[in-house]
Amino acid sequence: MTYILGLTGGIAAGKSTVSLFLRKKGAKIIDGDRVAREVVQKGSVGLSQIVNIFGEDYLTSTGELNRKKLGSLVFNDKNKLKQLTDITGPLIHKRIEDLIVAARVADCRLLVLDIPLLFEGNYQKYCDSVMCVWVPEKLQVERLVARDGYTEQQAQQRILSQMSNEERCILADVLIDNSKQVEETLKQVLKWLETMELV
Repeated sequence: MTYILGLTGGIAAGKSTVSLFLRKKGAKIIDGDRVAREVVQKGSVGLSQIVNIFGEDYLTSTGELNRKKLGSLVFNDKNKLKQLTDITGPLIHKRIEDLIVAARVADCRLLVLDIPLLFEGNYQKYCDSVMCVWVPEKLQVERLVARDGYTEQQAQQRILSQMSNEERCILADVLIDNSKQVEETLKQVLKWLETMELV
């Protein structure tokens, strides 16, 4: 029997730290970001659909998607973001469904869907429960500025393009507070694993 845990959290909330810990504890991880890159890689149906809508200006000189340039466009325009997700959304869902089937066939005990926009993309429908990693917004901004070199305004834009922390936390089944030391965060995750008898 495969238990499917959805793992989500706002940008720079520390979801990757929790994902890595769960992997070390034996979970199989489906990385939503990786799948999102796969479905628009060079030669893919996804990439040709993006070029049809947005034009060849959003390709690199080697014919791959210029993610940074497209990101700058869609993060500042909700309509463009919708156009993009209308292309990539169905492709990502299909790929994730295939990976879930493969994990069940392999009789994987704990499968983690590590997806930043889990609720926005309606991926919770595949999950037995959803874990949300959260930190206060002020800390998100500080981390984005330090980690990615964004200005405070750019960091705020990235955060505002996602569901709010409050909404995400209300929808989740398990909350992991990542505003203190990493050890504190991982203790909460371990406690959940033990309670669910998944370790």
